[in-house]
Amino acid sequence: MAANRVTPLRYLTYTGAVNTLEQHYRSIGSCLLVISRDSGTVLCSYGELPFVTPEGLEGRDWRDALAVAGDSTAVVDRALAAGVAAFLPPLVVGAGADGDYLMGGMMVPQQWGGVPAGLLFLRPLSLPWGLSVDEHIGYDDVVAVLGVDRLEFSPTWGMPEMEGLMMELRCGLEQLLREGDWLGLPEGATLTVILRGLEPEAALDVCRALLSHLHQGLAGLEGGAQCARACIGLSQRLREQPALTALVGANTALLQAQAGGDERIRFSSPWDPLGQAARALTATGVFRDAEVDAGARRYLTELLTLQDSIRRLEEYSERALELTLSQGGLALAALLRVGSGDSLDLLCAVAVDDGGTSVLAERRLPKDLKAALRALQTSALDGRERPLGENCVALPLRSRGRLQGCLVLQDSQNTGPGFRPGTSALQQLGEKIAATRHSGGPLAEPGPVMPVAREMEKGIEGYVLDNMEGAIDQAVFLSRVDLPVAVVGERGTGKMYVAQVIHSEAGGAPDDMVRLDCRSFRNRREAWSRISKELHRGSGRTLVFKSPQLLHPEIQARLARQLASRTATEEGESRYLAPNRYVALLPESPQRLAAKGDLDARLASVFAGYPIPVPPLRERPRAVLRWAHKILEQESAQSDRRVLGFTPDAEQALLKHKWPGNISEMRTVIQEALARTDKDWVTPVDLGLFVGISADGQALARTDRSFLEARSETTEVETEYLPSAEEALRLALGQALAAMLETEALRPIGSWLDDEIIEAALERSGGDARGAAEFLQTRTRNIGRWLPKIRERDAERETSLLWQSARELVSQWVMELAPGESPPQQIAESMLMTLIAQQCSGLTMAEKARVMGVSTPTFQKRLKQQLQES
Repeated sequence: MAANRVTPLRYLTYTGAVNTLEQHYRSIGSCLLVISRDSGTVLCSYGELPFVTPEGLEGRDWRDALAVAGDSTAVVDRALAAGVAAFLPPLVVGAGADGDYLMGGMMVPQQWGGVPAGLLFLRPLSLPWGLSVDEHIGYDDVVAVLGVDRLEFSPTWGMPEMEGLMMELRCGLEQLLREGDWLGLPEGATLTVILRGLEPEAALDVCRALLSHLHQGLAGLEGGAQCARACIGLSQRLREQPALTALVGANTALLQAQAGGDERIRFSSPWDPLGQAARALTATGVFRDAEVDAGARRYLTELLTLQDSIRRLEEYSERALELTLSQGGLALAALLRVGSGDSLDLLCAVAVDDGGTSVLAERRLPKDLKAALRALQTSALDGRERPLGENCVALPLRSRGRLQGCLVLQDSQNTGPGFRPGTSALQQLGEKIAATRHSGGPLAEPGPVMPVAREMEKGIEGYVLDNMEGAIDQAVFLSRVDLPVAVVGERGTGKMYVAQVIHSEAGGAPDDMVRLDCRSFRNRREAWSRISKELHRGSGRTLVFKSPQLLHPEIQARLARQLASRTATEEGESRYLAPNRYVALLPESPQRLAAKGDLDARLASVFAGYPIPVPPLRERPRAVLRWAHKILEQESAQSDRRVLGFTPDAEQALLKHKWPGNISEMRTVIQEALARTDKDWVTPVDLGLFVGISADGQALARTDRSFLEARSETTEVETEYLPSAEEALRLALGQALAAMLETEALRPIGSWLDDEIIEAALERSGGDARGAAEFLQTRTRNIGRWLPKIRERDAERETSLLWQSARELVSQWVMELAPGESPPQQIAESMLMTLIAQQCSGLTMAEKARVMGVSTPTFQKRLKQQLQES
């Protein structure tokens, strides 16, 4: 460009000085424009722009001359109008030329030959290393620029520590991002991420998960990062929009987010200037006006690629040291790791020889170096570099807030100082050491910065510490009863699991549990053929009827008759069913299904005696993570995947999700998460769950113990389910009836029950007939009238094996029973008659009366009365 020599600067008094100014700006690749504040036209210019301007710059409006988009001119326009100096945000210039270019700089007010003007200084800015905007940022991709601010420099915390922090954050983000997303290298205090295939709302969810994860880590840092905050700027590349514009938009959004502050009043501090220094050095976001060491960046990039193909620590160490030696000026490199007792253990040493490089055993190290390494202590590595004699240094390797080891470099003779890796590369080496579990073990993927995610709990047995609000204890209790059981709950609540508990607790073999999915039967013939076959096969098995309400009414009725009587009548021949257990899995209670007409009333009566309600997962929040870990272990083993567990944010998302589909939904979510990622830790991004995650990372309670360990400290104590005395008695009576039916020997259980109640009432009153009569709500003389008959039946009751369990429970029930409106004998009679109606439908009316110990007319009268009352 030709400088305007008509209106020179006041302090330029000759043409030679103007030429010198022109040459100066060209030599530094910059440009200076003098712009009229009144008209906005370019009065003169010095230096050069990165694009060609055939029409020149002088005399043109500055926006048109620089080809700046209309939405990017606000800072320059306002600065010109106000006549104040201002640093410029990154500007995209050269639109319509041979490409888009990025420049930054500042605007300074300056009189120009008596005319109010502004000096616009422009300088090219660097793009993030390794990012080709047109290649990497596609249409509809979302660009995210993550930045950390509120950093405070100090004599012991500055740019190297900031680079190490950002590299550690990058290692954590590698675990959170999906396969296919692009993650750049740190640029100052920023990281560039390209999220592919996401709608804006989904991108917001992902970024909220990223920030929540990072803030949990930043909260535990010290030094200049103790007040650090992470923000993200987002922009989606629209159709026909240049890729660079989307990147600039995300960077501008980040800077705007960082401009907000929570502090309203502040006292001055001696550290304020250092805080301003940190802000000044990161003021342009991801676009840095900085001198870039291309060799160091290439070294870091190659170091990052080693993880993709190398899994063992020894091999990784050897390859990393060979890469380091190839940078030049070095004779030997060694990698040491902090071992037990803060000792430094040699991982690998590689030396340059005539044929290239060779691995050295510890005994082959030079004597002076060997002695220096033996004398080296971890306490000596608290700085940035530690000399180890002549031409040798130890560079500390840190990660996760602590020293992990050191890199020892020995320079070649007579060549001066050799290659020194940058802070980011040293941080990466430290992270790789921290990610290993043991010497020679496989390299783990980079774990979260802080807090460290807890590994998946493996080998979870039983009911995963999920009592299902008593359902499991009920199942264990009912496993000893040979009676049909209904397991009631929503879809996916784990009803089949409860059935498995019943089967296993009853001593059944795994292969003896028969699942009959009533949804799969194509017709009545197929349904009954399969059901009838299973009813007569084997013994000691558990037949689980899944959704029996979906069977044809005729099949339901036939099944009810056989289960109620435990006999099958086919072709005029009756025979007993095989001695098996029967469990029905129902979405609602048998009574409700029967009322709706979905379930045969008689079949509902068969299973209504002992329903086990299984609450939905949303009502069992303490079981969510246990089930999640169990399912994750199962699915990862089935797919032969190495998965360590969920990140803390993933656990938070699991806990906050409502799980309308219960355990079935959870299994589907985890299966899909494993299909989305090949990493070791499952994240909210993989799960697609973001409820409960906040950008500040405060939603997740921080604790040194796991959620499952801390659960024991909750004030709500989850007690084991213990049936009441009445429930236990009801169960024992049902069991006695079942045993009686199986032996085909009818017993006067009703009379026995009445006898036991009277004797227990006497025992309760200390033998006082009057007190017993008052408790039984009868006349005292009746006690004396009943006792002779009771004594006659003592021997019969005592010698009956089927009655012993009930006999003990009657006494317990009477002892615990509080006096009420209904007499105890009436309550027990109603209980037994209900059980007889449910279990003894195959008996005649006279036989039922015999079981009750009364005459047939009396039984019919009591049955009619009970039906009227119900």
